[in-house]
Amino acid sequence: STSSIHLYVSSTMWTRSFFFLSVSFSLSAATHFGSSGRHFAIYTPPQAPVPVTSNSSTDEILKLRGGAGPLDPSIVVKTSSVIAGIQGLMMQFAPVDNAISYGLDEEGSKKPMNVLSASYAGTAMLAWAMTSAYLGFVDNATAKGAFAVCLITWAYENLRNLLGKTFQKAGADPNIIKMYLVVELLGLYGMTQDYSDMLLKILGVFTSLSGLHLLLDPAGASKLWNKYEETDDIGNAWMQCFGCGILAQSLVFVAMSFLDYNGLKAVGLGSVSWFILNAYAFVSGVDNKLGVPRRPRLFWLAYHAAIIYTTLF
Repeated sequence: STSSIHLYVSSTMWTRSFFFLSVSFSLSAATHFGSSGRHFAIYTPPQAPVPVTSNSSTDEILKLRGGAGPLDPSIVVKTSSVIAGIQGLMMQFAPVDNAISYGLDEEGSKKPMNVLSASYAGTAMLAWAMTSAYLGFVDNATAKGAFAVCLITWAYENLRNLLGKTFQKAGADPNIIKMYLVVELLGLYGMTQDYSDMLLKILGVFTSLSGLHLLLDPAGASKLWNKYEETDDIGNAWMQCFGCGILAQSLVFVAMSFLDYNGLKAVGLGSVSWFILNAYAFVSGVDNKLGVPRRPRLFWLAYHAAIIYTTLF
C-alpha cells in the first residue's frame, strides 16, 4: 500500500542518515585523538616540526643526569669559581698561613708589606671567583651585574683595610685605599645610570692597564704603596698574582662589552692571563727561586687549561 511504501522510504532514509552521521563522528573523533597522541587514530594528518627551545632548568637537570660531559663549560666555570673562591678567602684572611702552606719562607712571609700584598692577591682571586660564579650560576647574567659583584668584593676589602689601618701598619699610604673606595663606589653608582655601557668599557680598559702594570713591574707598583721599603722576591710574586687577578677580571668585562662574548666565554678569556702567568713562572724557574715545590703550579695550569679549553674551543 501507499502508506507502507512511505514508511519503508522514511525508515531507509533515517537508517542511512544515522549511518553517515556515525561515520562522520568516528572520523572526527579519530582525527582528534590522533592529533592528541592517542592510539585510536585511523589517520593522523602530518604535523609540522616544532622547534625545540632551550630551557635552562631542563638543560641543567639533563646535565646532572649525565647529558653533559665532565668538561661542560657551565659545570667547569661553576666548579672552578668555587675552588678559586676558597683559595682567595684563604689568601685574603690568612695570608701568612697560606704562604707557608705553599712552602714560602715563614719569616719573609710575615713582613708587613708581604702580608699586605698577599692579602690583596687573595682579594684579586676572590673577585675573580665571584665574577665567574655570577656568570656561571646566574641565568641571563650581564656584564654590568658581573662588574657590580666584582666592585662590591673590592669595596669590602678596601673598607676592611681602611678601618683596620692595615696600610698604616705596613708603612703604606692609606690614601690609596680611599682613592680605590671612591672609584669603586662611583663605579657601582654608574652601573645604574644611562652612561653605564660607556663607563664599563672605560673602567674595563683602565683596570686592565692597572693589572698589566702590577704584573710587569711589581716592584715599581709596590713603590706606589710604600716608597720607603724595597720589595723582595716574595712581595714581587704576590704583587704579580695581584695584578694577574685584576687583569683576568678586567678581560671578562672587556670581552663582554667590546667583543659581545657571553659570560662563560669571557671567563675563558680571563683565564688566559692566569694561565700565562703560571706557565711563565713554571718555565722561568720562579718557584725554584722562591724555594717552593712546583706541584701547586701544575695544578693551577691544569685548572685554567680546563676553563680555556671548554669555554673558548
